[in-house]
Amino acid sequence: MSQAMSTSELSADTEAAARKARKAELGALLKAWGEPATALTRQSTAFGAAQYAVFIGFAWGAAWAVSALVNDGAVWPGLILALTCAGLRAACQAAETRTGVEASLKVRQTVRALAARKLAALGPGYTERFDSGETTSALIDAVDKLDGYYGRYRPLMGVVMAGPLIIMAAAFSASYIVGLIFLITAPLLIVFMALVGAGAAAASKDQLTTLQRLAGRFNDRLRALETLNAFNAVERERDGLAKASEDFRRRTMKVLAMAFLSSGVLEFFAALSVAGSAIYIGFSLLGEMPFSTGETITLQTGLFCLILAPEFYMPLRRLSAAYHDRADAEAGAEALAPFMAEADATPQPALATTVTTDTPAPPAIRFEQAGSVYPDGRRGLDPLSFEAPAGQITALWGPSGVGKSTALKLLMGYAPHTDGQVLVDGVELTAPLIGQAAWIAQRPHVFYGSLIDNISLFDRSLPLDRIQSAAETAGVMDFAASLPDGLETLIGDQGYGLSGGQAQRLALARAWAVDMKIVLLDEPTAHLDGEAEARFLTALKRISEGRTVIIATHSPAVRDVADQVIRLETEGAS
Repeated sequence: MSQAMSTSELSADTEAAARKARKAELGALLKAWGEPATALTRQSTAFGAAQYAVFIGFAWGAAWAVSALVNDGAVWPGLILALTCAGLRAACQAAETRTGVEASLKVRQTVRALAARKLAALGPGYTERFDSGETTSALIDAVDKLDGYYGRYRPLMGVVMAGPLIIMAAAFSASYIVGLIFLITAPLLIVFMALVGAGAAAASKDQLTTLQRLAGRFNDRLRALETLNAFNAVERERDGLAKASEDFRRRTMKVLAMAFLSSGVLEFFAALSVAGSAIYIGFSLLGEMPFSTGETITLQTGLFCLILAPEFYMPLRRLSAAYHDRADAEAGAEALAPFMAEADATPQPALATTVTTDTPAPPAIRFEQAGSVYPDGRRGLDPLSFEAPAGQITALWGPSGVGKSTALKLLMGYAPHTDGQVLVDGVELTAPLIGQAAWIAQRPHVFYGSLIDNISLFDRSLPLDRIQSAAETAGVMDFAASLPDGLETLIGDQGYGLSGGQAQRLALARAWAVDMKIVLLDEPTAHLDGEAEARFLTALKRISEGRTVIIATHSPAVRDVADQVIRLETEGAS
């Protein structure tokens, strides 16, 4: 029995240590993301602390004016001081908010740019293994979760330290009893807020995870609507989505409940402190204190302390209102961390200088026992050696699963290069060929836009005659001529649809238009019928002149047009 309890305690300790370590990792990640906005954050903190220093002047001026009014003194000096300080405080508050917003915007822009670079470096080899809806939710919702943390919470941390100290110092100068009341109640308040905040962090993380799953499920079902209709599964999936939405609603309400609880704890202690200060000042002014405190409270000093009392807790009130921002940020970092960590595990050096898009002649590419093992230990490509001669079509031939696609992804950096080396014109390739080689996948993406936009990929600097020549060479004009506006015809989600063969020829035109000397094709005819495949191969032979072409295929027709065929027999994962 005792051994079982010891094991259980050890497991609990291990789990607690793991949670603590994970929290530290997320904290370090958030700190690193906030580095570009450090100066703005400090400015926001400075403006936030300054407003409390200015408020002391306002409180003294207001107490002065009221005391003078009661005692038939001069009201205007105190009133002018109070109004002046009120205006200065408003300016400080505006500056604090503005710099906080700018800091948040800068961080979110930085994180989104970093995430985009990471995903581009990882490529399809990473993104195809994950639900696109969850990835999209992470890049949009998770990044937006950082807004309040960098815009409000992070600047407030300095204000919470400085603001109450400034107010407390002013209170001690007027009444040490009131100052002691502030000093005693503040730590109790912070402890209770921390306890509530731990629950809020867990609830926020749970909510974001649920939102990601809901987004992924909705996106997946929406894309498969035709299949669901065919199998009469729409009603069932609609009910499933409704249940998932209800679950998300409950988790959202739990986050709100924790936020209200945090505010309730703060208001309770703040009210208790203000009430204690008011009772002491009231009895002192009436001369009814049952014991001597060694200090004399006047109307002006009493009013001064009473005006300061609610303001002493204002930074903590603001922190309480923004405390869930920290929980949201940790949940957002938790969602973003996995693919960023995987990107860091696969270093991507600067683009190689051995191959450039304006290379006058096509290069030869040689694999020397080059292989690929993914970070999870899965082997994508057994060590492979072959040479793709310059200016020729080389076909990587074999059944699905032998690593043909992985060999091409290795060149593009979409799969990790872990074994051997790859040579381009005899020089070792030390970086992916991203931006140096044309990539044509099984299903090229067709963007909403004109055929011209799709061929140029929205590059306005590409000459129109070059685009037209590419369309002619790749066989795009064979079908574009029959469209209402020719190459200006809108295609994509809201325009004319293209068949699989037409989309592949469009992809060939992209490669020809930018004149890349290396063209990599991954099973380009896998989904084409015989006639479409023949048209594609005719266009391929035209654009292959003066280019080094490597095709991963198991199609006999593609094999027949290749200048050489490399047979892959070993078992891998394509």
